[in-house]
Amino acid sequence: MTIVKRVGLLVAAGMIMGLSAQAVQAQSAKPIRFIVGFPPGGAVDLIARTVAPGIGEAMGTTVVVDNRPGASGGIGAELLAKAPPDGTTIGLMSITSMVLRVHMTQNPSYHTLRDFTPVTNVGLVPFAITTHPSVPARSLKELIALARSQPGKITVGSPGTGSLQHLTLELLNDAAKMKLLHVPYKGTGPAMTDVMGGHIDGMVTAISGVLTAAKDGRLRVLAVTGENRASTLPDVPTLQEQGLKGLVVVNWYAISGPANMQAAQVNALHAAIVKTVASPAVRDKLVSSGVEPKTDATPAAFAAFLRDEFARWGKVVKQTGVAK
Repeated sequence: MTIVKRVGLLVAAGMIMGLSAQAVQAQSAKPIRFIVGFPPGGAVDLIARTVAPGIGEAMGTTVVVDNRPGASGGIGAELLAKAPPDGTTIGLMSITSMVLRVHMTQNPSYHTLRDFTPVTNVGLVPFAITTHPSVPARSLKELIALARSQPGKITVGSPGTGSLQHLTLELLNDAAKMKLLHVPYKGTGPAMTDVMGGHIDGMVTAISGVLTAAKDGRLRVLAVTGENRASTLPDVPTLQEQGLKGLVVVNWYAISGPANMQAAQVNALHAAIVKTVASPAVRDKLVSSGVEPKTDATPAAFAAFLRDEFARWGKVVKQTGVAK
């Protein structure tokens, strides 16, 4: 066999081996199932579908959103907890499904600090403290004074007893030494209808849901509950700016996997999420939806945040007596 033929055979063999390696790599990059415990078309689903393509691209695979609504995200969380920890299943979790539901259920089917592998936050959604324009209070300070002079007379709605909005109201009452009367509804829509109709005096709700009503004067926004002012309501001060130091409440959305995922898988997923959320297109879409983009420096940093949130809200649930 001539040298030329031998070189040719070696090159061909090398090409075949290279193609085989690529085929194996392609097969190993299995699609990632992205569990979302809320229905398609909703706010949580929008977050998932905004970040999924970028995560898939960064990890060299496809991320498929799997909506499993029910039990305030609990059904999706239970599925995630039972999934194999092989990196092919992740979930978009909220403070409701990952923290509040565990504290408010007698025998939860999963436990926050045992059954998941924390990866990172994706975004934060602060609340707005709103009133109907007929309420004679043009600032939070004036609302507090009014509530103190009329304990239990000013009515404030929420999407339901035990919701994060309800617990936010209870924290506000405690911090301001006042008594706003909680009125639970079966969802945000009915409560919003009643506050804009003047049937109740106010409401605690996501900022994104009040922007139009505030702009056209149907609602008055007295405060936002985040660490900083909301980019969509830059003229509205935070609770902290108005004297309630340390009172910060945000609904957060985070990505986790089942317990016992390998560190290499977690770190790769974390890097993909951080890269995706940092991209201008994704950030702009999240912000326009009322979500403040937020990722954690490391999975360990998110795990520490999660432990703190779990302890904090456990105390609040106990104090308010809303646990079942």
